[in-house]
Amino acid sequence: MPEVPPQGSLTLGLDLGTSAVKVVALGSDGVVRGAASAGFPTSSTLPGQAEQAPHDWLQAVSTAMRTLDENLQGTHGAALAQVAAVGLTGQLPTLVCLAADAALAPAITWKDGRADAWAATRVDAARRAQMYARTGMPIDGRYLAPMLEFHFADRLGEIQSILSAKDYLLWALTGLRLTEPSTAAGYGVYDLEAQSFSATLAEFWNLPPRLLPQLRPANSWAGPLSEAGAKLLGLAAGTPVSTGAADSVCAAYCMAGLDECAASISFGSSAVVIGASAAPRLDPRARYLLTPHAAAGWYGREMDLLATGTGYRWLSELFGWPEGEIDRVAAGSVPGAHGLFFAPYLAGGEQGALWNSRLEGALFGLNLRHVRADIARAFLEGVFYEVRRCVEVLAEAAPVDSVKVSGNIVHAPGSMQLLADILDRPVAAVPEKSPAAIGAALLARSLLDVPGTAASRVSASPARCVPERAAAQLYAALYREYVARAARCER
Repeated sequence: MPEVPPQGSLTLGLDLGTSAVKVVALGSDGVVRGAASAGFPTSSTLPGQAEQAPHDWLQAVSTAMRTLDENLQGTHGAALAQVAAVGLTGQLPTLVCLAADAALAPAITWKDGRADAWAATRVDAARRAQMYARTGMPIDGRYLAPMLEFHFADRLGEIQSILSAKDYLLWALTGLRLTEPSTAAGYGVYDLEAQSFSATLAEFWNLPPRLLPQLRPANSWAGPLSEAGAKLLGLAAGTPVSTGAADSVCAAYCMAGLDECAASISFGSSAVVIGASAAPRLDPRARYLLTPHAAAGWYGREMDLLATGTGYRWLSELFGWPEGEIDRVAAGSVPGAHGLFFAPYLAGGEQGALWNSRLEGALFGLNLRHVRADIARAFLEGVFYEVRRCVEVLAEAAPVDSVKVSGNIVHAPGSMQLLADILDRPVAAVPEKSPAAIGAALLARSLLDVPGTAASRVSASPARCVPERAAAQLYAALYREYVARAARCER
């Protein structure tokens, strides 16, 4: 166990996200002292392709850390020398194939859909149900094991290990090839009951067990920061690094803690909907992921909508709108967008509560009378209808009394009210930009056993959007019509 740090020390949370690295420095009082981010590119030149270069991740980490250091010194008189521990989180499932001392090829991210059709031929409905019962995952082509077989079957001899994105970052910082349960679930071969990788499932995907990383318990110490890792972060070598957790559960941990009656919704490139569960509740229809949570013995019932933020940016670019303009323009339409419905399955398939790779986006009811404001509102309503679909699934097993939301939406009061009306539940905003990074920092700090430091923090602001009764009733009817129309989107 690392020594208890002095009062006033910082804990670093580092989130290797889908399009950017985000870092936060958390004070001993749980308050964010500084934050920074740096982006990196995604290669999508081929249909369905979404690849990233791991060295771009590391460059972004270094850039973000330099900016964080400047921000700390400029605003709080603090410095990175005060960092007592590092917590990690990151996008998943994203496949990195590691050779001796570097990635063998670009990383295949979770947004890459090239293996979907092939995986569907390998996993019929019966086998998929069997795999879900063991892994808690509705396995498709976007998990590490099927990704590996599809993309690297002829190069297995060159690979020393496979890692998810966060685990690759841990390796770069410590030299250790480790994972923990929440990230291990994304490999597609993690057995929930056994709490270990399954040799049988690995064999099904022709995955040599030697390639899998060592498993450590949820939120445990991984090891000290290496000299190379210290240089990358600008910290002292030997600083303790935690195993961290998946980005989805780190964000949920920051936003809602371990509350079975709260749902957290993280709006980013995708929208991640999670409800905590103190028991491993599998869904009879496999509509959600059952993933190990950030704390041992807890689970997250998770549904991920694939193209929320990316769909938002696509529509903005299509109409030449700046960031936030969709929310403003949508307010110029009316509930129901004058009869226009937008099924937002823009990523080529959907997960959420549907798990259907054959779904395609569509506009229903479009005619010459519709204007851009109607399209903008129909898009937001479509995304929020899909969020409602997910929340209703969670509510079947445990009541959802509160909803905590993060992302750019918290700066759009009209869209927050629209979400509350469609969900027919109060919605509270989490103002921090990096709840996953904050969650990683909170988890690392809890390992330091600092007196008076809470293990988690619900950072939602007291102000809430409460559903308006007339609007909620109208949207209940519109939601039923949306579901019926969206059912036609399978190609």
